[in-house]
Amino acid sequence: MRKLSLTEWAQIGEVVGMVAVVFSLLMVVYSINQNTIALRGSNANLIFERHAELQALFIADESLSAIVVKKRNSADELTATEVIRWEKYTLNLLDIWAMAYERNFEDLLPAHEWTAWNTYFVSTFRAGDEKISESRWDDNKDGYGESFWNHVNDALFQRLRHASGE
Repeated sequence: MRKLSLTEWAQIGEVVGMVAVVFSLLMVVYSINQNTIALRGSNANLIFERHAELQALFIADESLSAIVVKKRNSADELTATEVIRWEKYTLNLLDIWAMAYERNFEDLLPAHEWTAWNTYFVSTFRAGDEKISESRWDDNKDGYGESFWNHVNDALFQRLRHASGE
């Protein structure tokens, strides 16, 4: 068996180094994928928790539950204070929808989670107790990004226009 020359050792070192670099890059890709999965799960949990906290208020606060009962019977019966509380509640729901939308847009929410949340919010705001009118939505548009604003216009009112237009 002959001794390897310095050039041959250098070539072996290059091959070993190349394999190590490829292996480390694969580990980085794996770590990024695991982090993305964790972020998506965390975002899904955050949206659920925000919604659950809001809904828990109706269990803990009888006066909020009373507003729901009044709203289901006739919106005209709400006092001025109740109207403000109701508006804040619906704005909180809109904020949660906007959060889900942004997380989906940033690919930080699994597609099936976004579909479920979006379906829930569309049905909530399109009909029933939390139905939001076009004029009320237009009054609140400045609190949301143009992309979300257009999404809501299309989803609830079948109109797609730009916040800077009309």
